[in-house]
Formats: sequence, C-alpha cells, structure tokens
Amino acid sequence: MKIIVLLLLFTGPIISQDNDIIKHFTGKWKMISDTEEYFEEWEFLNKTELVGVAYSYEEGESRIRENLYIKKFADQWAYVALPVNQTITLFALIEFSETEFIFENKEHDFPQRIIYEFTSDDNLKAAIEGVIDGKVNRQEFNFKRIH
Repeated sequence: MKIIVLLLLFTGPIISQDNDIIKHFTGKWKMISDTEEYFEEWEFLNKTELVGVAYSYEEGESRIRENLYIKKFADQWAYVALPVNQTITLFALIEFSETEFIFENKEHDFPQRIIYEFTSDDNLKAAIEGVIDGKVNRQEFNFKRIH
C-alpha cells in the first residue's frame, strides 16, 4: 500500500506536467505585432513529443525561422530549437506550473531561458532572456491562438 501511495505522489506531478504541456502548446499561435506576421505552430505527435515550426510572412511568402520540438527524455521534458542554418540547442524544463513553463540552457549564448506563460486558453506571453555583454536581456512576445 505504501508503494502505491509513493508512486501516486511521484507520478502525479509528471502526469499533470505532461497533460499541461500537450494542452497548452498544441495549436497555431500568431504573434500580436504591428510590424511583423510571426507564427508558431505546435502539433501533438505522441505522448512524449510535440513538433513545432516558427515562421514569418515576408513579402507575401512564408519563411521558416526554426523547427521546434518539445520532447520528453525519460522523465525530463526539453525544448529543442533548430534555427535555419544553425545548430540544434536543447533547453531543459526547469520550472513549471499549470500555466507557465521555463526552459533553460545556461551554456547557450542567447537565449539562456525560454519562457512560455499561458495567460488564458488563447493567449500566450513568451519571453527569451539571457546575459549579453554582462547585462540581462529580455525580449517578450504576445501570441494569440488562432487554431
């Protein structure tokens, strides 16, 4: 009986984390901006992986900026970014709640953190942050779910 209770205590947060990641990220998100049309699309692939793409529209054409993945390795979720013409970078999920997910890679030049905060089912505040020339730099982006 004690083993079952311990298993439930330790797997409960993991299962909740899995469901929250899948529930929140899946869909097509448009950045709210007057100057640029920028999108992220996330698709549920299986219970351990979401596949995404970040792209923009420039001069009427779609331009892929990076391929994205949120993947579970053993019991650890990671954000995987593969920008066009650059190398792949992994960011470990270091903090999460029902509505906020913080991924980090202290060894990466910039960003070192990627933050997704779902302020409602259809609104997302994303941020990237890190240290550049000894100063903390943070950029925020507001998205609206459109599908």
